[in-house]
Amino acid sequence: MTILQVGLGSMGKRRIRNFLFHGVNEDSLFGFDLNEERRKEVEEQYGIKTFASFSDAVDIVHPDIFSISTPPNHHSTYYLYAAKNKKHFFVEATTHDDGYERLLGLLDGSFVAAPSCTFRYFPAVKKIKEILAQGTLGSPLTFSYHLGQYLPDWHPWEDYRKVYFSQKETGACREMLPFELIWLTGLFDTKVSSILGIKGKVSHLEMSADDVYAASVKFSNNIIGTILIDVVARYPFRTLRIMCEEGVIEWDWMSYQIKVYNSSSGQWDIISLQKGESEVGYETTEDMYREEIQHFLAAVSGEFSYPYTFFEDWDILKALYTFEKIPDFVY
Repeated sequence: MTILQVGLGSMGKRRIRNFLFHGVNEDSLFGFDLNEERRKEVEEQYGIKTFASFSDAVDIVHPDIFSISTPPNHHSTYYLYAAKNKKHFFVEATTHDDGYERLLGLLDGSFVAAPSCTFRYFPAVKKIKEILAQGTLGSPLTFSYHLGQYLPDWHPWEDYRKVYFSQKETGACREMLPFELIWLTGLFDTKVSSILGIKGKVSHLEMSADDVYAASVKFSNNIIGTILIDVVARYPFRTLRIMCEEGVIEWDWMSYQIKVYNSSSGQWDIISLQKGESEVGYETTEDMYREEIQHFLAAVSGEFSYPYTFFEDWDILKALYTFEKIPDFVY
């Protein structure tokens, strides 16, 4: 099978590494990007052939699989092409549903259509889900979650003002709210039933995008929680606290620990996690991205179904759009 990696930015390069890690031969892997510098870097670093034209890439390569890692507002161009031609595809988490109605009408089961759900594969998230499934803490009732990281630190090798995540339509907070909801709904086996909150720009960062999203959500299983996403924190945060009927779960991404309080013992247990392998310049582990692509390739080969659907993803995007329509209150 031949694979065309559409988009050769940081995520496109990561997906190339993922495919190579899982044994895809360089001769079966190709890249497309309009940016000449990115194409040259990928060819030199990974030894794969790249194209400056999507149509040329398709005509020459005849891809069996498309992996789409462009900015979110360009996703639909490529996944609709793949779907119309009954080709398997994987696409990064998106913030736009402009092609979803057409896409859902094309999903006939003859090809794998895989929206990204990366953080469901994060070791800490999988461990917390395991703890909840044990039932010793009772049902989860409420949670608070905070994601924070200074935007210029996201891609320190390039000017943040020139990257899509600094733009209003494709801003970092706008991208991360659905990204976080994907794994939170997976963690609690639920859907978003209502959402409200506030957003805005509070920093002096030179961009049009909002830098804070503060949401309150209620899930269909009655769990209520808060989600704070910011791109102003000068130290990276990912912290989660879950209040259950018989205890509390706390997770701090940067400490690589999960703390579990059980009311029956009155004590805290500490679970240490392995950091995993990270690329230079990144805090996040590569393991979850590798596992995600492993599951995509397994779905393509017919071993099992991909665990996240576009129907689920559309529900998440509807929650994002509902949040964004909430008016700002001025007193």
